[in-house]
Amino acid sequence: VTKSFAVRNIAADQVMGKCEACEKPWDMYRGKRRCPTCGVPSLVCRECIEADQAGIRKLGKAVRCDLCVAEDIRNKRELKERDEKKMKEYEKKLRQKLENNYVPPIQRKHAMTRKPKPNPERITRLFLKNMCAKQMDESKLLEFLQPAKVTHIQWLTDRNTGRFYGSAFIEVKSAEDAGSVLALDGLIILGRKIQIKFQRADEKDIWPIPNTKVSS
Repeated sequence: VTKSFAVRNIAADQVMGKCEACEKPWDMYRGKRRCPTCGVPSLVCRECIEADQAGIRKLGKAVRCDLCVAEDIRNKRELKERDEKKMKEYEKKLRQKLENNYVPPIQRKHAMTRKPKPNPERITRLFLKNMCAKQMDESKLLEFLQPAKVTHIQWLTDRNTGRFYGSAFIEVKSAEDAGSVLALDGLIILGRKIQIKFQRADEKDIWPIPNTKVSS
């Protein structure tokens, strides 16, 4: 008897959960019963299920999942109110970030592992577009284009308003740098999918143009 009792204790210690009705150690889902509040499958032991089926001890609405018990959620109305409250709190935090000129992090996923694009013509001038006009600046662009060495940036602006509209020409130090920049085409920077292509300067144009050298 002592040995059998010890074996049962060891088995109980290894059980991960407990019956939601009688709270004895139990970790097997049986039957089709679900939490009456949130609808997840109920963790109820064999004895409690059999007692419910025989009408000896019914599994009423008070038998809920551990999460609903922990959060004191007793019905679907309270569950809906909790979810709405969490959503309002999330929206409030999001609005606060936007009001405080929140800047999303620069996403350079896989950028360091992408292989530089071929550049047989040794072009060192590139055209970038679809950048975030409100938040893009020199420091953010240089961070995104690392490890390429950018020497000049020509920000393209509206002729009437003078506002930057999300496109720019850049000059890089070497053809290899240009290939690594082109490899970033299609990545997300400040929430926008940037587009990059080689753009050789026209023979009639002055390039790099004055006052476009990046600050050291």
